[in-house]
Amino acid sequence: MKFERREFIKTLLAIPVIGGISALFISPFVRFLKPSSGPLATAEIFKQPDKPSPVREISFGVSDFPENWSFKYFMFQESNREYTSVGEQIKTIPGVIVRTPTSDGSPDFVVFSRVCPHLGCVFNFVPIEEEVAKGYNYAPPPGQKVFACPCHLSVYDPMQTDTKGRGKVVSGPAPRSPFKFNFVRNGDRILVSSLESGGIS
Repeated sequence: MKFERREFIKTLLAIPVIGGISALFISPFVRFLKPSSGPLATAEIFKQPDKPSPVREISFGVSDFPENWSFKYFMFQESNREYTSVGEQIKTIPGVIVRTPTSDGSPDFVVFSRVCPHLGCVFNFVPIEEEVAKGYNYAPPPGQKVFACPCHLSVYDPMQTDTKGRGKVVSGPAPRSPFKFNFVRNGDRILVSSLESGGIS
């Protein structure tokens, strides 16, 4: 009889322990199945992923680029939603806009992030062919202007296209072209609005 009473007491004492351990595993699983609650829970399930938004748009005048291969560097800031007490994270991305030549002489433009897709260094627009040949181990054809990364000597041609558009890798270890900025031309103004999505390879 004493033995049975002892086993009964052990069982009673084990129930909270077993319940606590079970709760450790069950709670995350339930939260995974139902990550939000309240009147907006159903809407949250079908909500589109959060996308970065510009802190302010970058604007240029066409007259800022009087001739082919005129260029300007800029810093683009975008806000990323963050589910912490901070609420958002501001990211600053170096960019470059270049006027490229066209057959009819009208101004055309490319706008790229200057973050190298190899390991994230900041590359430059190098319009001097001799400098590219000496400093980046690449001899561009006459008249070809390029972007070049000083860290690992990746070189991109803004006029050549790959599967993602202009900015083809013509030398170095970079796995793909750099990300492009989305922009619109409205009369004599160029408005840079957002960055193509993706990450460093």
